[in-house]
Amino acid sequence: MKKWLGIGLTAAAFAAALLAPWLAPHDPLAADFVQGLRPPGTPGHPLGTDQLGRDLLARVLYGARLALFIGACTVLITAGVGGLLGLVAGFVERWPSTVLMRIADVQLSFPFILLAMTINAIVGLGLRNIILSLSAAGWVVYARVVRGEVLSVKQRDYVQAAAALGTGRARLLFRHVLPNVAPSIIVVASLQFSSFIVAEAAISFLGFGIQPPTPAWGSMLSESRDFLYFAWWLAAFPGAALALTALGVNLLGDWLRDTLDPKLRV
Repeated sequence: MKKWLGIGLTAAAFAAALLAPWLAPHDPLAADFVQGLRPPGTPGHPLGTDQLGRDLLARVLYGARLALFIGACTVLITAGVGGLLGLVAGFVERWPSTVLMRIADVQLSFPFILLAMTINAIVGLGLRNIILSLSAAGWVVYARVVRGEVLSVKQRDYVQAAAALGTGRARLLFRHVLPNVAPSIIVVASLQFSSFIVAEAAISFLGFGIQPPTPAWGSMLSESRDFLYFAWWLAAFPGAALALTALGVNLLGDWLRDTLDPKLRV
């Protein structure tokens, strides 16, 4: 049940994002002040409109595109950079490994969202900068997990045998160690994906991320605060989209962990 619910919710989110130009009944940026704050069920506006008369369904669909794009780009960057640094740190085990782990310890002492928001405020607002700030705050999880896995894998008999036969260090690392560490990277990436989506929404909600009028779930929730008492749909639908997407990705990540972790299959 958990598996299929996670797959269904995640697939629905990606389908909504990919098909947004065809599913959206209106331009998400087109304002019509005459149609402002129309409730759900209004002809032509299934989810209603916001305070500027923009179609809420269109904005939620295009918000899914932005959220999933940011989540995917951030996961690729953090998994690539953090995974590579963790591989090297676990395999070399000299002073670079010690320095890297101390940097990771210092960074982990700061709350993730606060650190990402601070970095984003320093480098500036915008799509590219929020991806970079989330990546800069999130690489340490991969580095520590992968380093721990490498320290265990490189002590196994087949790795020691390959080293005794004269296999080069690069080939040993990428041919014999990396394939056995890859499942852990995949599991962490699947679980971090939803964290990055929620973090982006939180940062945009606070005004340090994607700026209006770009349809982003966090900024839509922020704009809805002044209308909650008489226009509940402005917060309900973006919030539900964010919660269901995060839930689906988390359930999918849990299933991947149960599937790829051999200790949990025993």
